[in-house]
Amino acid sequence: MVRRHKEEEIAGILEFEGRGAEDPILLEWLADHRARNGGKIRVSQGGKGTRVMFSKAADMAFWQQRSDQVTKGRKSSAS
Repeated sequence: MVRRHKEEEIAGILEFEGRGAEDPILLEWLADHRARNGGKIRVSQGGKGTRVMFSKAADMAFWQQRSDQVTKGRKSSAS
């Protein structure tokens, strides 16, 4: 008997430095993503933070934009 592995297309991977799997912002983003898209996302621990793998390029772009907004907000409040 031959077992076949289902392979999913991966559009890209983002790693969020300094954020753990239990980070409140990351958990909020995951809940929102699952509510809108049905949960097609993979999360793992990366070298410097949490790594998120995306099957759709549009999802990856949306997460990158969110991350950039949070980073800009953090830098402006630190100044």
